[in-house]
Amino acid sequence: MSEQLRLSQLVCSRLCHDLVGAAGAVNAGLEILAEMGALDDSAMALATKSGHEMTRRLAFYRVAFGAGGAGKGGAEVAVLRGLANDFLEGSNAKLDWPDFGDGVREIDPVMGKLLLNLVLIATECLPRGGTVSVQIAEVDGGVGLAVAASGDDAGLREDLANGLTPGKEVTSMDSRSIHSYLTQLLVLEAGCELEVAADDDQVRFAALSGQT
Repeated sequence: MSEQLRLSQLVCSRLCHDLVGAAGAVNAGLEILAEMGALDDSAMALATKSGHEMTRRLAFYRVAFGAGGAGKGGAEVAVLRGLANDFLEGSNAKLDWPDFGDGVREIDPVMGKLLLNLVLIATECLPRGGTVSVQIAEVDGGVGLAVAASGDDAGLREDLANGLTPGKEVTSMDSRSIHSYLTQLLVLEAGCELEVAADDDQVRFAALSGQT
């Protein structure tokens, strides 16, 4: 099996894994409605909430994993912020992404995808919840991305760290960690390096691109 095919299969598996729960909740709500023979408020609330969750996740994954963009040209920072905020809605992690109106408003599309994947990985570094912080700034003629996960017992899982390591093969990945491998490919595509650091209750990611 080729690496390209294996990568596609694992990304699809990841998408299905994350969306099946929300889809199941929608079905459960509809089944309750059918049994009740009427519009039950709790069932409708469950179906509506789960439907919105699927919509938010699909919008996020379309840009983070797919060919979708976050703007007509480059990736608009405001759009990326909105996608990340919606993705974390209802989770045990909150987003700290200041809106600096006079700062960087658009970045390279590949850097935009890299940023969203780092947000996803940062979220998974918070088993007990916490804060995902994002900063974007012009640094030495390039664009710098900084993402941090802060919270009790924050840490980078071994399988995610493996995927972020340059030179790793896709055959060493599974659907639970494939996005870390994709992140490493995006780092290479953007022509930058990814720095990862961790200490007590915090994991930090930083990348600097020469593209403005």
